[in-house]
Amino acid sequence: MNDTTGLKKKRVSGWLSIKDPEDLQKALVRMLNKILASDDPLQHAGRFASLANTWLNAKRLELEAGEWQEIKARLEIVEQAQAFDNRTQVADFKANMAELKQMMELE
Repeated sequence: MNDTTGLKKKRVSGWLSIKDPEDLQKALVRMLNKILASDDPLQHAGRFASLANTWLNAKRLELEAGEWQEIKARLEIVEQAQAFDNRTQVADFKANMAELKQMMELE
């Protein structure tokens, strides 16, 4: 019987922890660069194409996640604006939000 309780596995060289799309992209870029740096990159063209496609999908997921965060923030603003009692408060809120947005774009 093999009891590995309490023992840590030894990580192989080049180990990357992949926890989010950015980590996946880093790993894919590393592999793509290794293929390009190989003696005969054309020998690995199929692998390269597959990895490149996976990288594009990870990038697309990252962009979509950012868009969802923006949509969520806008929805929260709309919900807050609906909670005001009168038009003056809404107008003040919109002016403050426009100023905040402008400040964020300057950074």
